[in-house]
Amino acid sequence: MSNIQSREQTSPTKQTGLFPIDMSWDHMDRIFNNMKSHWPFRMTDENLFKTSDLNLSPSVDIKEDKKSYEISAELPGLEVGDISLDISDDILTVSGEKKTEKKEDIDESYHVMERRYGYFKRSFNLPNSVEQDKIKAEFKKGILHITLPKSNHAQEAQRKIKIND
Repeated sequence: MSNIQSREQTSPTKQTGLFPIDMSWDHMDRIFNNMKSHWPFRMTDENLFKTSDLNLSPSVDIKEDKKSYEISAELPGLEVGDISLDISDDILTVSGEKKTEKKEDIDESYHVMERRYGYFKRSFNLPNSVEQDKIKAEFKKGILHITLPKSNHAQEAQRKIKIND
């Protein structure tokens, strides 16, 4: 269940002035709430507005062909053992931790520290067409490639429809 409350309008909004802001926001809420429920690989509600994890959250590409989807996530500086990939209730979660380099020299101090370290988690709602028991993952050169095969039914679901004149 979503923690995001949508504003329900109980009476028609009067359009006043040049920009009926209230009506626009309500309309946008309805559009986004409707779109969110049908979009495969959308962010889960729990992560939708968390900004603290976004700095460490991996950048991803999601592509689709006739037989599968593929998610590619950038995870530079990590090893396979630092990454976890889980599925629960049609949600695929990539998580892990980028650890700092441990040095024993206490007399050292940083002048600039731009790299980020810590725990990250990124979750995706999977479409019904994914065969979850056949998902495969491979980690090479800092990129996690996750292949999500489509079911045979999903592969055959698209067909041409004849248009009569």
